[in-house]
Amino acid sequence: MRTTAGGQGRAWAMMAKHNILIVDDHRISQAGVRFLFASADRYAVVGALDRGATVNAYIQSQPVDLVILDLNLPDVRGVNVLAEIVGSRDMTVIVLTGETNIAEIHSALKLGARAIVSKADPLDHIVAACDAALAGEIYISPHISEALGKFDEPAVALSSRQMAILHYLAQGETNKEIAYRLAIAPPTVSFHIAELRRKLGVSHNRKIVERANELKLL
Repeated sequence: MRTTAGGQGRAWAMMAKHNILIVDDHRISQAGVRFLFASADRYAVVGALDRGATVNAYIQSQPVDLVILDLNLPDVRGVNVLAEIVGSRDMTVIVLTGETNIAEIHSALKLGARAIVSKADPLDHIVAACDAALAGEIYISPHISEALGKFDEPAVALSSRQMAILHYLAQGETNKEIAYRLAIAPPTVSFHIAELRRKLGVSHNRKIVERANELKLL
């Protein structure tokens, strides 16, 4: 399943050089991705991390264009890493995972992942996913697309930052904690929470998560 952004965006993605960060605690997976991109002139693997907690600090200090992220990490949930880096800086994230929990994969898409590829897919799907994501498209491998078939599209459209804030509200975090995670000012969090109330049609913050669950946004 793909949504296209036109040939011009794809042509730009093919010509530019892009820095990749791998986030995966399996050394074999890291090595496989490094080997795959070693022969691709338009990509360079600039780092590999085996913990999710260090990702945000890394991409703040190093030039990274896209993150290849495993959802199964030993320290934090992959979707939490995704929410943090997409919600704070709109990072392009490709999920490469052996995750069999389709609801978790669906959550990753709602949180702003640009592509989903299974570790059981052929290797060329990873490069295709990166090309598509950087061209402004959504790429879902056929294997994952078939598994996601039972899920409906969300009834309310939220931005990546609003989805990230909603994700952390559902975990019981305060405005101040969310602001820290997303590296934004507390008034900015308050603004987006007001937008969430408006879009979800609720009058109080306490109703946001309840209504979001009813609409299957979480």
